[in-house]
Amino acid sequence: MAVSNREYLDPLFLNKLANMELVARCAVEGFFSGLHPSPFQGFSVEYSDHREYHPGDEVKFVDWKVYARTDRLCIKRFRQETNATVYILLDISKSMSFAGDSVRKIDYACFLAAALSYLMLKQGDSTSLILFAEKVLSQVPVASRRTHLHAILQTLDRQTTTGKTNLAAVLHAVAETTKRRGLVVLISDLLDDEEDVFRGLAHLKFLKHDVIVFHVMDHQELNLEYEGLIQFEDLESGDKVRTFPQSIRTGYQHRVADFLDNIKKTLGKSRIDYCLLETSEPLDRAFIAYLLKRKRLM
Repeated sequence: MAVSNREYLDPLFLNKLANMELVARCAVEGFFSGLHPSPFQGFSVEYSDHREYHPGDEVKFVDWKVYARTDRLCIKRFRQETNATVYILLDISKSMSFAGDSVRKIDYACFLAAALSYLMLKQGDSTSLILFAEKVLSQVPVASRRTHLHAILQTLDRQTTTGKTNLAAVLHAVAETTKRRGLVVLISDLLDDEEDVFRGLAHLKFLKHDVIVFHVMDHQELNLEYEGLIQFEDLESGDKVRTFPQSIRTGYQHRVADFLDNIKKTLGKSRIDYCLLETSEPLDRAFIAYLLKRKRLM
């Protein structure tokens, strides 16, 4: 049976693939195969090196071959006009190993990081991967070579969850050590002190980085739909509690709604893009959020 473009983006399908290279290629090419022309005119796996002509542009940079084919005046872009520096920050703390009804959060996050890296390097963007928990644990440095993708995917294939989360400390450390301004892509469950996290993200914005946050959560974490007497364990502290979820569900869901609302509003005020992702949903919404952000930087 043939696999549809939509299935190539399904985390359960991606979880069956042998390695991150297959995951990245299937997800990205599946997404673009099913993409409607608007609003991503000009986006593809191989990106355009042109922009529309505007009055005042130098005529010597008009690409007359494009004009002959399309009857549109387009200007050749130089690499510094189109390429960005992107830092992918991936949370590998123990809370990311949780799985409810779908894949583990860390698996979903790795699929997303792999696919975005594939996309960025195809575009010619300089890309770095930073793995963290309480501190930065490993980093694939910034580069834009096609061969750089192998180093990133190999790192993702080898990762394991470890330690507690100290997201704020990591954000401050990244802000203080990154030499080039760029786009910071944070992939995390954000299970840390909210105000500290906001201050860390504000530090990045103060240094003129653009930021997009992919908030990866499991459906059960958001809704607590378990039944019967359940023992819950904090994956980072080891604390345990036994309870009947149905007796606390309403209050729990209200707390989660307040948590998400606070994040969305605070990041919105700081002009930080925010995208909540459930581990059961396909990756296409994440791609759309990234492409919209990337398009605004061009």
